[in-house]
Amino acid sequence: MENNELYHLIRKYLQGTASTAERERLLKWYRQDADRDVFWETDDPYEEELVHNRIQSKIWVELDENVANRKTGKRLWLYTAVAAICLAVLGISFWKMNDKGEEALIATSPKEQSENRFVLLPDSSRVVLRPGSRLEYTTDFKGATREVSLVGEAYFDIYRKENQPFIIHTGKVKTVVLGTAFTIKAADGKEEVKVMVQRGKVRVEREEKVMAELTANEQIEVRTTIEIPKQEVLATVENTFDWTGEDMRFDAQAFGELTSRLERRYDVEIRFNNPDLADCPISGKFSGLETLEEVLDFLCTTRGATFHRNGKVVEIDGKGC
Repeated sequence: MENNELYHLIRKYLQGTASTAERERLLKWYRQDADRDVFWETDDPYEEELVHNRIQSKIWVELDENVANRKTGKRLWLYTAVAAICLAVLGISFWKMNDKGEEALIATSPKEQSENRFVLLPDSSRVVLRPGSRLEYTTDFKGATREVSLVGEAYFDIYRKENQPFIIHTGKVKTVVLGTAFTIKAADGKEEVKVMVQRGKVRVEREEKVMAELTANEQIEVRTTIEIPKQEVLATVENTFDWTGEDMRFDAQAFGELTSRLERRYDVEIRFNNPDLADCPISGKFSGLETLEEVLDFLCTTRGATFHRNGKVVEIDGKGC
């Protein structure tokens, strides 16, 4: 089976739109493909409730219910391999277990797409990922700290919790905050990490050594091979953070074209109950930090429409132009 066809089938399966024949084709590929062991891990048993929740969230993929119900009580699960390959390409979030044995969610923003990716964290903090970036975080922020790992570039607007610092890991460099807005740029395989603060205060550390404390309109560039980091005041503050909303400005764009962009940005599927509504033009401008509900509330009000969200599926109702 060609990779493009495989990606298509897996995506339809995750969205719950795969036909019986398509499910059987996917299962047949899994059983017969000689290379499948390169992609799949199949020996991790999980609690019934946890497994059920993952299926409901369409994050884990179960292909063979017969095998899953063997007398051993163990379930056969398709772990992160093809999920990691296919879903990273498609920009879909997927689950894994982190180094501490905690459930972790990975959000990606594929290089190939022009839209940034919006992520709402469990504590209501907001993150915008630039294309080619990856964010890993736990499914809840229990414990003394809230910690995430970043590869690429992201803008963070952190919900303030004085007794639970927020920590971003970027290789050997970590950024500690309580509540603020800032950008971090840490390219995969590079030794340079750049932190730019829009408001609030952050502390930047490297291997437990404090490199600097930054306040609004300051930035620092840390290189793992250089002892003294480069710290300076941002020359053009507004332009530094404008990229978060550069893909959320549109002028008389068809509603249907716009929702296609929103699907990639927010990892959802949007359907029009009235196809004529998809042709209606809409103009607007957002900062890029809005949730999907906030964006759709504005767009639907503009067109006299309404929307309803059920998990990762959004339905829009309304009259045509």
